[in-house]
Amino acid sequence: MITRERLMYRVILENLQLLPILPRFNLKPGFGELSVDEVCQAHEVNTDFFLEIANAYLDELYIPGEGLSLFSLDTMVNYITSTHTYYTDIALPTVEEKIHRLMEGSKLSEKEIHLVTNFFNDYKKDFMAHITQEEEHILPYVLELERQSGLEKPDPGFIQKLQSYSISEFEKEHDRLEISLKHLSELIIKYLPPFDDLHLCHEVLNELAGLMKDLVDHADVEDKVLIPRVAELEVSLLNSANSV
Repeated sequence: MITRERLMYRVILENLQLLPILPRFNLKPGFGELSVDEVCQAHEVNTDFFLEIANAYLDELYIPGEGLSLFSLDTMVNYITSTHTYYTDIALPTVEEKIHRLMEGSKLSEKEIHLVTNFFNDYKKDFMAHITQEEEHILPYVLELERQSGLEKPDPGFIQKLQSYSISEFEKEHDRLEISLKHLSELIIKYLPPFDDLHLCHEVLNELAGLMKDLVDHADVEDKVLIPRVAELEVSLLNSANSV
């Protein structure tokens, strides 16, 4: 369990799997002798929120909820948006570049190469569509819901929208994108002939496995924390409007 008093460099050195979450908080290695709390304060990061995310990321049995539910939806939306940026700017390009190098140096047939590259391109297209849906529609709705809930007299137009829409609609569409990555790994491991560059092949599989785990953790934050919180606010706001 990571605590606020621990030195940040020791936390990262002993848990290198935390490296992918650092960019989401705009944190960069070079922490010196600063504690987790001191690093977070220096970068205007909520220390408690960072600890909740980091400890959940390290413990596969951890079910986010009680701790993360203490934070505003605005804090959670900012983290989700930063995570999307990490996926689009770092994680996906890294996997894509290694897949292309693996294909270029392989002895696969043209059909087999197209099978892998087309599979990944289709996945990337679906992934970007999912992120666009969240950032253009879902997350702005969440922030507006939180804002309206804090008003003495919520906007009647927004209340009317609540009567015909619920975050549960998003939950139905929130498919697990990691399943497609698992299928890609299965394609490489089971169906394709062996690659000469075994090291690069292992790198690709490790990148896919890391991204799959990250997507599971990200989906857990949304499905088990964000969506229930939003649904609770929806009901509360509707009840308040109906009682007037």
